[in-house]
Amino acid sequence: MQRLLVSSCLFWLCLAWTLPAQSAELAPVWQDLRERLAQDGVAGARVDALLATLPAIPTQSPMGRKMLALYKKAFFPKPRIQKTDYYKGVVTKANAQTCLDYLHSHRAAFEAARTRYGVPCEIAVALLFVETRLGTVLADVPENALYTLASMAVSRTPDMISQWLPKMRGVKKRMAWLEKKMPGRADWAYNEVRALIRYMLDNDIAPENMPSSIYGAVGLCQFMPSNIAIYGADGDGDGRIDLFTIEDATASLACYLAKHGWKAGISLDDMHALLMKYNHSKVYANTILALAELITAQEQGQPAQEQGKP
Repeated sequence: MQRLLVSSCLFWLCLAWTLPAQSAELAPVWQDLRERLAQDGVAGARVDALLATLPAIPTQSPMGRKMLALYKKAFFPKPRIQKTDYYKGVVTKANAQTCLDYLHSHRAAFEAARTRYGVPCEIAVALLFVETRLGTVLADVPENALYTLASMAVSRTPDMISQWLPKMRGVKKRMAWLEKKMPGRADWAYNEVRALIRYMLDNDIAPENMPSSIYGAVGLCQFMPSNIAIYGADGDGDGRIDLFTIEDATASLACYLAKHGWKAGISLDDMHALLMKYNHSKVYANTILALAELITAQEQGQPAQEQGKP
């Protein structure tokens, strides 16, 4: 935590000296984003400093990947998911033991979240494993949340994702669909980047300390920025919400589930439905519940079946 704070303070101090030049050099592609943020009350020297860190050219990957997924879903849908489908290679005894070891190492954080929000420790640790492999994948994540979401926010027309169009079979005759769909996703991303900037300013976080998913989700628990203000919880009592710490991430994911209806003693079907609110995927909910069951079985020394092995 101290290293993060020192790095962030140095970031803002350095930018304070170079701000006038950096602001003047803001690439044209980001100017409309800057003006839109200002209209929403997100403006000033620190906002300009953040935007000045953006590369001159947006990345096509996040919006291109999202539109490709939506395109395939709309025109080439896959068979419906069954309740017996799981992410391959996740619900294994080895992974359950990894979760169990992690749970034992951070028992206080998981127990505090369980006491406060009613979410079992096994569910919470299984969710963290599915999201970020308990944080281990974050060290190798190339995506930066600010760049990812800002790029999506300015990508409103098909020419902004030209590298991805060849991956969309038959797209030439469906270009009108793409032109209609993209502005809505860009507006969604704008709301997220606005929330992200506010969060970064409030907590003195530099962009390099904010790795993200391919669509801008952050932290061990992979929250979209707009969810942090609503569901983020200070698990360690330091007055900040840092989703890259186990205490805050565990408390926040439990808070999210609790505010959507999770409580002690709910049925398995209700658990499944609430996990789908966290990520609207049956396979996602299936996998977390199966992994949590395997964790519990191994902790109690009972036999349990692995699922979805390759």
